[in-house]
Amino acid sequence: MQSRPRRESQSLLEELDKLAPIKSFDAFPKVQSTYTVHSKRGGVLTAVVGLIIFLLVLNDLGEYLYGAPDYSFHVDHELQKDLQLNVDLTVNMPCHYLTIDLRDAVGDRLHLSNSFVKDGTHFNTAGATSMKQIAPTAQSASEIISSSRRRTPNQKRTFTGIQRLLFSPPSRKGVKKSQTSYRPTYDSVLDGPACRIYGSVEVKKVTANLHITTLGHGYMSFEHTDHQLMNLSHIVHEFSFGPFFPAISQPLDKSYEIAKEPFTIFQYFLRVVPTTYVDAARRRLVTSQYAVTDYSRSFEHGKGVPGIFFKYDLEAMALTVRERTTSLYQFLIRLAGVIGGVWTVASFGLRVFNRAQKEVSKAVVGKDKEYIPSSLPSGSPAFERAGSGYFSRDDRGGLLRTSTWGSNPAGSDWKAR
Repeated sequence: MQSRPRRESQSLLEELDKLAPIKSFDAFPKVQSTYTVHSKRGGVLTAVVGLIIFLLVLNDLGEYLYGAPDYSFHVDHELQKDLQLNVDLTVNMPCHYLTIDLRDAVGDRLHLSNSFVKDGTHFNTAGATSMKQIAPTAQSASEIISSSRRRTPNQKRTFTGIQRLLFSPPSRKGVKKSQTSYRPTYDSVLDGPACRIYGSVEVKKVTANLHITTLGHGYMSFEHTDHQLMNLSHIVHEFSFGPFFPAISQPLDKSYEIAKEPFTIFQYFLRVVPTTYVDAARRRLVTSQYAVTDYSRSFEHGKGVPGIFFKYDLEAMALTVRERTTSLYQFLIRLAGVIGGVWTVASFGLRVFNRAQKEVSKAVVGKDKEYIPSSLPSGSPAFERAGSGYFSRDDRGGLLRTSTWGSNPAGSDWKAR
């Protein structure tokens, strides 16, 4: 029952095709193949233009998908007196012989040994990279903001503002709870041969020097560390300023240094820049980033203070990183402009080159002769192929005289046009 209407529709299409063949219909008339000239030069140019268009399209596609950063600098107007310092490192010495102090530009000296958590552990550089081999990694604003909202598996949720009043458990009066959670020590050993030091402290927002030294070397102490126990090899797991975001990579993160002598000093010079990240969704993250230069040396006993020193300076300029993205219609417009523009310029350049070559050949051979490339197709209605060479046109009798490459200059052939 259903085959009859199908036959009628097919016969109707056949009748319409006889009246006006649909296959021969073309809304964009094209030059017949017999009038086109295919050359090796044109093929190479097409391949080069296609490669250029492909690379430009990839660049625009990457900017559309991932965005491009815009950097702007301005004077830091934040009236912030304190700065949070986040430290997480492992030193290849027992915790008992290590002391942590900070001296700032105001002249205050803070003894921070009791402000950080110290766990005994083993020294293992697996997963860390030497400072001599570490390479910086660039992250976009969206990646950094997403990393700031990502918690480690062992990190607990923290509350701020009204959330703290509604959801956080009550704390004892007079005890200030830390809102920063660090991962627990993986290989915790009581009084182990190495010491993991971690925690966050509030310091003045001024230039300062954080140093980790041994007892009896540096500040006055009633106890003296045996020189055989002194080994200041260390691994920096985390060193950052501002709110603690463990998923955001910093220059010193997961780096290590090895001390070859007991009396060795490691110095890190940091330039801290307040930074605000704004992604395409207008999410903001206010934090700090820094650049670091490291220096280490060994010396004889009594000619220096062995230790690990972090000297940081705060820049007066703040940096804002905005992620610039394009919308879909802007991407499509740029795509059409790139493809059409490159193709048009390449076609125009090829025409200019062919025109210049034609004029040069006329000037060299003569005005009555014209150079025709050997790539003309056979059976062309304009003229019959007679080999590569120079053609002299003679309208008498509609003949075309040819002189091919390598033939006798005196000899010539006459062919009907």
